[in-house]
Amino acid sequence: MEAKLKHLEFIQGAIARMATNSFLFKGWAITVAAGLSAFGAVNSKEALLAIGVVTTVLFWGLDAYYLWLERGFIRLHEQVSQKKETDIDFLMRIDKSDAALIWLKTCLRPHLWIFYGVIIAVNIVGIFLVRGE
Repeated sequence: MEAKLKHLEFIQGAIARMATNSFLFKGWAITVAAGLSAFGAVNSKEALLAIGVVTTVLFWGLDAYYLWLERGFIRLHEQVSQKKETDIDFLMRIDKSDAALIWLKTCLRPHLWIFYGVIIAVNIVGIFLVRGE
């Protein structure tokens, strides 16, 4: 039973790291977008606001990637928890079949869509407001 518990601990650690990365990406996305938006609005620089949109999209993709990995490790945790003690092999391999499609579906999860969509919408509104000045 000790080997099984240790393997589950390893997987739990990976899940925790993925969740931490996702949280950090959200924080960085807000920080970078807010900084570029503020500086771009004050100096009437549309390009900075456009860069804010691009960086937000990149953070969105990275966040979805780590969420996809986290969900893969959760499935691995469930599989390992159902194994017999003698079948524990300490593999940390997750299923990566149809990775691009699953990642794209993960990008469109409602909480990511709303979070990053709001940041992008604010930047796009900022671009039109700066352009109108």
